[in-house]
Amino acid sequence: MSGELDQQLFQVVTHLVSSAPVSLDETPILAAFRMVDGANRLIALAEGSDSFGEDAFLAEARADYLAHFNLVMTDQVAFESWLTGYVRRFTKEALRRANAAADTGPAPAA
Repeated sequence: MSGELDQQLFQVVTHLVSSAPVSLDETPILAAFRMVDGANRLIALAEGSDSFGEDAFLAEARADYLAHFNLVMTDQVAFESWLTGYVRRFTKEALRRANAAADTGPAPAA
């Protein structure tokens, strides 16, 4: 990794580690927000680096996050509803990618 990418990764990891003790005293919804915020930071890191390929799904997910993250402070019911859909989209995409990898994997032994 480049020195700049190393530093950016360290910043995200430090944010996540530093958030852990704080989450023990937070409401569950704020703790959940910290997790998706950490994911957003990793997506932003990947988008800003030449070390990672473009990923349309993650770009769309990041835009969706940026459009909704303030709900955690303004409308927690709406945030929970959005979060449920956000997780569902990631689950579907993870399954799609796993199936695509299985379809392009090595041929079974005869």
